[in-house]
Amino acid sequence: MSEQQSHSQSSASKQLTDKAKWIEKIVKSAKQSYKLCPYFDKKTNSCFVKMMKSQKKAKCDREGKFDTCPVFAEFIGEQYDRLITLHRVLPQDFRDLQLAI
Repeated sequence: MSEQQSHSQSSASKQLTDKAKWIEKIVKSAKQSYKLCPYFDKKTNSCFVKMMKSQKKAKCDREGKFDTCPVFAEFIGEQYDRLITLHRVLPQDFRDLQLAI
């Protein structure tokens, strides 16, 4: 393996771990502020994140519990990618992330 390939792989894995750490931090922050997912509609049992992606009514299969929800984590990850692409400062709190969206 060449030195350049090794460097690019370590850079990619570092970025992945930074992203995972940031997602975990934001999810923990959201748990401090919300009992149920902020993108969950209690009345219709729907997930707003799923609605944004599929343009149809999407039921939440976790009843609003978002600490282990892959849809919520994927959405936060997409926000990370978007903010990195735009060269913006990453929010340190979920409430700050909502302002950046």
